[in-house]
Amino acid sequence: MKFLLTNDDGILSPGLEVLVEAMKNYGEVYVVCPHRDQSAVGHSISFRNPLFIRETSKFGEEIKAWTVNGTPADCVKIAMEVLLPDTIDMVVSGINMGSNIGRDCYYSGTIGAAREAVFYGVPAIGVSLDLMAKEIPNFHAVKPLFSNTFGMLLNGQSSMEGLLSINIPNVDVDECKGIKFAPLDFSIQRYCYTEEVNTKGETIYWLKESQLPAPLKMSNGDEQLLRDHYVTVTPLAIEMTNYKRIEEIENDFNTRMKI
Repeated sequence: MKFLLTNDDGILSPGLEVLVEAMKNYGEVYVVCPHRDQSAVGHSISFRNPLFIRETSKFGEEIKAWTVNGTPADCVKIAMEVLLPDTIDMVVSGINMGSNIGRDCYYSGTIGAAREAVFYGVPAIGVSLDLMAKEIPNFHAVKPLFSNTFGMLLNGQSSMEGLLSINIPNVDVDECKGIKFAPLDFSIQRYCYTEEVNTKGETIYWLKESQLPAPLKMSNGDEQLLRDHYVTVTPLAIEMTNYKRIEEIENDFNTRMKI
């Protein structure tokens, strides 16, 4: 198989290095990723700025790799249309330095890149490490935990279709309790604005991780299972149409038209 690897943390991310090392065991690897950190840009693409592609030998001569001065979705899009057309069997985005759970999946550049691949009919995975601020990543455990999960999914007939989000707990291998398939827990609000005063005396606001209490938190949701030291796997929908609401609104509209 031929794999395209990307991320939103940029070419210098240690998570990308771990992913490259892991994926070399499964097939031919290509890398197209942002030249700098593009965290939390979601699924945005570049319209008003030209894209520049630079080839790099960061991962050795055996792995073809490029950087792009754009978003993660830009990287996948330009790989599919320009660099590697009709080549890629699967896209893996990550390993992100921080989990992507609940609402994060709408903000995440990691997930945005993976979703872009599915637009081209290519199955994709977003991989994230549950890393809190100033916490040291346990890279000795990340690679085997990801490889074990990926290998099991790869052997399944239907499990590798569409878009999957994998979150890995930042624990030793023997502390990981296993793999759980989990829904996104939208009750979790992880980021809040904090007020500060800058050197000019102006009031400014920084978005920082400051998880609020979630009384309606799901016991089987991705956030709780990750806290319980499980690897979580969440299949994500691509089609955003709410078909039930179409029927409801259409019926209401037709009823009113008869009055």
